Amino acid sequence: MKEYKIFLDDILIGTTNFEFADVPMGVVFGKVSFIDIKNLYKFFKEYCDKNGIDYHLNNEEKYIQTFDLKQIKIKSKDSDFIKNGASFCGCDEDFQIEMYNISSEIMKSEFSHHYYNCYGEAD
Repeated sequence: MKEYKIFLDDILIGTTNFEFADVPMGVVFGKVSFIDIKNLYKFFKEYCDKNGIDYHLNNEEKYIQTFDLKQIKIKSKDSDFIKNGASFCGCDEDFQIEMYNISSEIMKSEFSHHYYNCYGEAD
């Protein structure tokens, strides 16, 4: 599975493999391995507040779901794939990244393991 680098404001904040997908909906998502961020809940809340970005919050459970962060850039290590914008959700230190509006062409070329798992191998 490919590894993708996650940048926020051009700073590398983590990586993901986008191990899950809803291919017909054009969505990929996966667990994130963050780099040097101690409190993810606080980090995303403060970032969203500072930048006027909407989010859903449950203080009691320390859960936050950001809406589309245009400041996120996703890059593949072994291809030219680059996508701007993604969302994060999670509790405490267990977060995932969600990327929406993936075209069927990109899904087929960049996330072929998800595409063919959903639709079967090409004839």
